[in-house]
Amino acid sequence: MKHLFKILFISLLLISCSNNEDNTENNDNEPVLKKINLDVTNQSNSAINPSEISFDFEYDNEKKLIKKNGGYIDISHSTGYSKRFINEVYTLLTYTNNNVTVENFTTLVDFTIPKSSVYYSLNSSNQILQKEVPNVYNNVHSKKLVFKYSKGKLIEILTSFPNMPYDLNDPTDYVITYSEKFYYDANSNLVKTEYFEQHNGINEGERIVRTFEDYDNSPNPFKRLRFLEEYFYRSLSKNNFRKYTETKYYYDDMNTQMLKWEFVYDANGQIILGKN
Repeated sequence: MKHLFKILFISLLLISCSNNEDNTENNDNEPVLKKINLDVTNQSNSAINPSEISFDFEYDNEKKLIKKNGGYIDISHSTGYSKRFINEVYTLLTYTNNNVTVENFTTLVDFTIPKSSVYYSLNSSNQILQKEVPNVYNNVHSKKLVFKYSKGKLIEILTSFPNMPYDLNDPTDYVITYSEKFYYDANSNLVKTEYFEQHNGINEGERIVRTFEDYDNSPNPFKRLRFLEEYFYRSLSKNNFRKYTETKYYYDDMNTQMLKWEFVYDANGQIILGKN
């Protein structure tokens, strides 16, 4: 079967633009996270002692995240690891009107890393309206993600790819897109997402179910980090999940992984992620 990428009618992807502006986001009372001394992402294969990990975050005068210091680089699999944490990697966030550009850099002189540029467009409510992820090696794999909201909460992300020839008379040819739907509990915490591969708009092929459990009662300090992909799911909730399960289905095949975290809290029940 030919897996040809094509945008599935831009008008369909941009429906409910009015829903994208249900609630204006007010970030003034959200915690400002300046340091993390542990890895709360899915990075479980780093060639460094977890106690040596330290991510630092910088903000502008409007408390917008502008820089993350510290990151991972790919290393040879012969070492037994796939990634390594170093302090000399940083991520910059640049804001221009309603657009945000996220790119990676390094201070090492004789070493380069992919910029992995990601471009966000925001609506008038400061919510993510669109996300573009270029592929510098093959534009066919460049992605466009459109975000849909209801009552201020993200409810679906639709992913499409650049146009390619599509033969309506070929039964093995189809347009491939992806849809991820988001579900919350009564406390405004994300409890599940369902990610579907779609052929001509019909769910078929890969399906990923992600569940988020064991929430604490501490305010979520990750909300300001939503433009960093590794913290995106954490940024969507009121509190902090401590258990994550991901199950991938591909026709008759199924694979599940689970991660758990133990956080430290202060006397007021506030999560402690770093020491200044």
